[in-house]
Amino acid sequence: MKRALVALALLASTASTTLAGASYVGVQLSHGIADLAALNTIGQAEAYDHPEMGVKLEYWNMLREDYAFNGAYTFGFFSEENESGPLSAPGAGTFKYSQSSWSIRIGGDRVVKVGERSALYFGPGLEYWSGKAKFDASQDNPPPDPPVYETQNTNRISFVARIGAHMMFNEAWGFTFQTGYKAGRASIDEQGSKSTWWPTSMDAAGGLVLRFGND
Repeated sequence: MKRALVALALLASTASTTLAGASYVGVQLSHGIADLAALNTIGQAEAYDHPEMGVKLEYWNMLREDYAFNGAYTFGFFSEENESGPLSAPGAGTFKYSQSSWSIRIGGDRVVKVGERSALYFGPGLEYWSGKAKFDASQDNPPPDPPVYETQNTNRISFVARIGAHMMFNEAWGFTFQTGYKAGRASIDEQGSKSTWWPTSMDAAGGLVLRFGND
C-alpha cells in the first residue's frame, strides 16, 4: 500500500509540472479602442475614441508550472471611405479616414490547467500604446492645395487586467482567446495644443497558438 501511494504521488507530481519550462507563441486578431485627438474649430486638441482592429503577436514563458511571463506587440488599424451620391451636396467628392497604432505589453499570468490540453490564464500588465489618425478630403479639393490633415501621435500608458485560455489540439498547437480591461493616461501635443485624459476600455483577441519546449 505504501508503495502504491508513493507511485501515485510521483505520478501526480509529474503531471503537475508538465507546463514548467514551456513557451507559447500566439498570432491573433484583436479588437480594441484607439484614443485619439484632433484639432477642433477653436484650435484645441479634442479627444475622441474609435474602434480598431489589430494583429497581435504574443509570447508566454512558463517560469513555473502556474506562472508565466508575458510580452505582446500589437499593430492596430482602421479605415473608412465615404463616397458622394445623388443626395450629396454639389461638388462633394470622396472622404477618407484612417488610423494606425502600435502597442507593447508586458505582464505576468497565473496559469491553471484544465484537463490535459487546456489552460486558463489571468493576470495584470502594463501597456504602452501610440496611434494617430488621418483625414483625407483631397478628392473634394484637388492639388495643389489638398485638405489632408494627419494628427500627431497620441501616447497612452495603461494598466491592463485580462483573462484568457489556451485550447490545444495536440502538444504543438491550438487556439488562444482572451479579453481584458484597461485604464490609463493618454496625452497629445497637437501643434502646441496639449491635451491629457484618462481613458478606460475593453479589448479582446483570439487566434493560433504554438507551443515549444517542455512536453
